[in-house]
Amino acid sequence: MVAPAVDQEGAVAMTAGPRHIVLATTGSLGDLHPFLALGCELQRRGHRVTVATSTHHQPHVAQAGLGFRHMRPDPDNTPAFHAKYMHPKSGGEFVYKEYLGPAIRTSYNDLAQATRGADMLVSQSLMALAAPLVAAKTGIRWVSAVLQPMSFFSVHERPNYLPVPLLPWLCGRSPEFHSRVFHYVKKHTEDWVKPVIDFRRELGIARQEHPMYEGQHSPACVMAMFSPLLGGPQPDWPASAVQTGTALYLPENASLPADLKEFLGRTSRPLAVFTLSSASSNDAGDFYQQSLKAAGSLGMRALLVMGGLAASASFDAPLPDWAFRIDYAPFEQIFPHAAVIVHSGGVATSFKALQSGKPQVVVPHAHDQFDNAMRLSRLGTAIFIRERRPGHATLRKALQKAMTTAEMRDKAAALADRTRAEQGVHRACDVIEEQLHHA
Repeated sequence: MVAPAVDQEGAVAMTAGPRHIVLATTGSLGDLHPFLALGCELQRRGHRVTVATSTHHQPHVAQAGLGFRHMRPDPDNTPAFHAKYMHPKSGGEFVYKEYLGPAIRTSYNDLAQATRGADMLVSQSLMALAAPLVAAKTGIRWVSAVLQPMSFFSVHERPNYLPVPLLPWLCGRSPEFHSRVFHYVKKHTEDWVKPVIDFRRELGIARQEHPMYEGQHSPACVMAMFSPLLGGPQPDWPASAVQTGTALYLPENASLPADLKEFLGRTSRPLAVFTLSSASSNDAGDFYQQSLKAAGSLGMRALLVMGGLAASASFDAPLPDWAFRIDYAPFEQIFPHAAVIVHSGGVATSFKALQSGKPQVVVPHAHDQFDNAMRLSRLGTAIFIRERRPGHATLRKALQKAMTTAEMRDKAAALADRTRAEQGVHRACDVIEEQLHHA
């Protein structure tokens, strides 16, 4: 595994001076925030940082004080688009075949312009499909970043993305069998990224790896930017991989509204926090209504963090005094007040819930969320609800179990100390600077 270069005093070897680093990412806020975290720390260290992403994220980049460059495609922020994007079975095919793949030429042109004269490109694996092409064509120093364990697609782990129930279990028991299954998965998904493969051929790039799998990784350095608690190195990870831990973005001056502080300060009822994160909240259905019923039936308070398109949703009646809704609140400030945290399994939300030391109920919707939910369940800190649209009775049962199972509470509390000790942002920036030093 790659490790940062260190001097005699143990400090990471620094570069010759400030450099221009371009961070390329696309997707939801969960895909953007780790790069904002890196950008802010790199800027603090004296480097110039530009974030190449969709215009949807431009206000967040500006708020972080970083440079912005437009990298298409831009999402169609409508219920129909997000329903396809977050579909549990066909969401992946839609993302690549209808959203990212057809836009590869414009993505490439945008990123090529953004990196002109830059010293390094750091890109999100799996989604920023133009980054490997720009790096291969221009020769810019390139580091790729994997945000969730599933994206390594290791044959030594259970593949929780397969649609047939028996296959994940069989693959989890035999890497050899998993390899054979994965061969057909790769062949099947080649059609999803055919525009990328065709454009790569036009550019005269010799690399022939599948853009979604081997081709997503930088030969020079791959940062595994997730907690070792969720997954550690496997024999088939890229040789250039180094695990840095989760990069959490903590906006400066992020304060809670006074009325929310007052609500969190009440102690008459235990608190359940319900959130589907930015991506899943765009296709929330009646999740928040069912959650409210479940919390009320147990005599709990309910904090509903309703972002995305869910922020404009209405309830049939005014919220009772034991409930509160908000479109955004820093999870690291509200999770410690909870007795139970209910979320959709985004990797950053999962990590912040682990840091809080509280039991979790995970209701995954699509993509890596199912895999993250399985990993949290194996840790003994979470209940995994497989229904994408659970009713209030299912949620009530899970909430009650999470609150009353002493073993789960103890396990969550014990793991919190380990997550708080992680320094994912600093370690990732050390790796980036070490790569700049070699460049």
